[in-house]
Amino acid sequence: MSNFVGRHLEEMADIRSTRKCKLVLLCSMLSLMILLGYSVVHVINQQPNFAIINVICSVILAANLWHLNKHRCLNYSDLVLTGVLMFQGLMLLLYSEQFTDRLMWIFPIMAGVILINEFRLGLLFSCVFCMLTLAATLFTDALFNHSQPFQERFLFSLVTICVICNTASYYYSKMVNYIQSLYREGIEDLAYLDQLTGLANRWSFEQWATQKLAEVSHRSTTTALVFLDIDDFKEINDTFGHDVGDQVLQHFSQRLKNNIRTKNRKTNTHDYSIARFAGDEFVILLYDVRSKQDLDGILNRICHLFRDSDSSLNRVSNLTLSVGAALYPQDADNLPELTRCADKAMYAAKHNGKNQFQYYGDSKQCALKELAVSNNDNLRLIKNNGTANQSYT
Repeated sequence: MSNFVGRHLEEMADIRSTRKCKLVLLCSMLSLMILLGYSVVHVINQQPNFAIINVICSVILAANLWHLNKHRCLNYSDLVLTGVLMFQGLMLLLYSEQFTDRLMWIFPIMAGVILINEFRLGLLFSCVFCMLTLAATLFTDALFNHSQPFQERFLFSLVTICVICNTASYYYSKMVNYIQSLYREGIEDLAYLDQLTGLANRWSFEQWATQKLAEVSHRSTTTALVFLDIDDFKEINDTFGHDVGDQVLQHFSQRLKNNIRTKNRKTNTHDYSIARFAGDEFVILLYDVRSKQDLDGILNRICHLFRDSDSSLNRVSNLTLSVGAALYPQDADNLPELTRCADKAMYAAKHNGKNQFQYYGDSKQCALKELAVSNNDNLRLIKNNGTANQSYT
């Protein structure tokens, strides 16, 4: 079951990664074509140094594209592209006197840097570039040959495009994270909860309860595993149909959740302490109960959960429960054995008249008394038969 959840969460993460791969791939292809085009222009204009720089950047982007096509995963391809774009932006900025007509390429370069990275990285890179641009303007000859109004408009436009792109990146990241959280909750509900009642299923309960028993093993409070069974539930299904039976289970589950604590007192988080075990059988792990008397009160309250049924169950009357409880670690020191003991106690409650709760220890003593009485009756019968045979002889 855990593999099921993990596999689907990985699929959701892969969808996000795939979209990012496509964006990096598109930006890499566009950057490669533009750099190759300007390399040719530099060769024609007899600017070999700039042509060599663009060719080197083109080779890096080509290798990046090959890696993306082969592996279909980023593996730092986004950072490689970011490095090339940032370098090209700085080159345009520092040599703006020679490339006045190309200075506006800085805007799409910064937009690409922000959008191909996660929000925090994009924000970091854009802030660093804006600071470098401001420093280059103040302490170097970058933009020096331009008028003061042009420099101010350029810096203002750069900051504006960074703010807009980072805002878009932030809300996109927030939206994707929200969708992933909803997806995760849906998958976890499907894997860990019973679809009819909304309670924990047997698998998730056993996983959680095993850890919880180890956690409370050294506490002085009372811990008990409680097994519940709706009396004569088969007759309800046979008489009223399975739809009404499902309503009974849903109604009972809701009353269980409303009357039994399902939150950890320390962390205030929901746990899997109530579960639908199978059919009309439910199981509860009660922990951190102050005393045996408090546990008696809880079990008595559980036995009377059907007393005030809502209008949807008017067709079904006299619903009762048989409840069995096994104490940890007095009756058993592990979950499978504790479950077996609670199950036996529940059947003892049914045998003793239903609509009641029974502890495993009490049911065990009753069983021993019944066995002793049965043995005495058998011995008495043997003696009587022996006496009768002697008399006959």
